[in-house]
Amino acid sequence: MSNVTDFTIDNASGQSVRLDIQACLKALQSSNSKNGSDLSSSQSVAGMWFLREDTNTLKIRGSGSTFTTVGSIDQANLGLLPRSGGIMTGVLELDDSSSASTPALSFDGDEDTGLFRKSANVMGFSSGGTERLIMDANGLTLQAQNDLRFADADSSNYVGFQAPATVSSNVVWTLPATDAAVSGYALVSDASGTLSWAAAGAGAQGAGSDNIFWENDQTVTQSYTITNGQNAGSFGPITIQAGVTVTVGAGETWTVV
Repeated sequence: MSNVTDFTIDNASGQSVRLDIQACLKALQSSNSKNGSDLSSSQSVAGMWFLREDTNTLKIRGSGSTFTTVGSIDQANLGLLPRSGGIMTGVLELDDSSSASTPALSFDGDEDTGLFRKSANVMGFSSGGTERLIMDANGLTLQAQNDLRFADADSSNYVGFQAPATVSSNVVWTLPATDAAVSGYALVSDASGTLSWAAAGAGAQGAGSDNIFWENDQTVTQSYTITNGQNAGSFGPITIQAGVTVTVGAGETWTVV
């Protein structure tokens, strides 16, 4: 342990001056070491290094009277993460005031692409300074009509899904728990967001696995033209709204039963 009350060399006899100088040099040699507590404000100045002997931690005094721990002298690199990388054993906290244009976690040479905190419990991902995706308790949300893409084996092409330009209210579809039991079946909705398998184009419905009842609307609300070379059928009565036209060509028929 070696520290001094202060680093002032007072005028005195030769031996006293020599002892003062030796004490100061020993304090400097041992990084102003002390056991059991930090140096007092009268023993230190801003920027002074200090070795706390009982914990073997190296500290430095800040602009106030408190010391900030730099690291442990018993660990490589003072226990600090090297610039070249390493293993962290504690929690890494990022700046929570970041944004899409200045994400808290970004890349050298590409500082507007990365990860940021959008709001409480909401994590955002940005590229080119624009928010592209968010993740929260509800799941993942692709922003601004961005695609959900699935690339082929060599990633030269992809298939994808995209939301409409305007959605009046949120819609979530729940997939079936198993694959279709019969080849050629298609996904159909129950109008409440639950999808199930049904014979493609059949349109028949029923309880359970029954496909018995053919149902159609009772009112034509939009103009429609029967496809050339095709016939159409509906179960009546059918009402055609005012201003709406159903066009049946010379070679086609529309039968209402």
